Amino acid sequence: MKRLYLLWVLCLFFLCSCALFPKITKKISWPQDVDYMEAMCELNMAWMDMNYSGTMSLVMEYPDRLSIEVYSPFGDTVFFLNRYKEYFLLLTAEEKITNEMVFQRRFNLNLKDFIDDLALKGIKCIHREDCEIDKARYKVIYRLNGENTICWEAMEGKICIKFMEATFKKKD
Repeated sequence: MKRLYLLWVLCLFFLCSCALFPKITKKISWPQDVDYMEAMCELNMAWMDMNYSGTMSLVMEYPDRLSIEVYSPFGDTVFFLNRYKEYFLLLTAEEKITNEMVFQRRFNLNLKDFIDDLALKGIKCIHREDCEIDKARYKVIYRLNGENTICWEAMEGKICIKFMEATFKKKD
């Protein structure tokens, strides 16, 4: 009986320790311009009254489409944003927004600029893998060589996306 108990405890310990291993980021080769991206990411956000850290999936097709799904530690969707041309939908536990202008006023975030930043448009740095760009309302920080992060800093707070995996070619 003691052996069975000890075996059970060791199995539980092994399973818990596997869950706590750090996630390893794959080497990502960033293209000069990103016209399409599918990615699994880690999101760290402290923006206005929202604080969140967790897993996120992202699909971006320049310049019209952005789809973001943010997950809880248990895998539930806590935030869903879908923008395609004139269509817009944001779902959270607290609210549903179907108008992009309402979203912009509520979060003080322009999705067109956000998509441009994700698509690496307008980067004028010598080393674009390690670059900071000051814009009118915010700063974009690119750390694409090793860290694979893009961060936005503004008066409202900070949003950082660490890309764990990314593909830049649309699947047929």
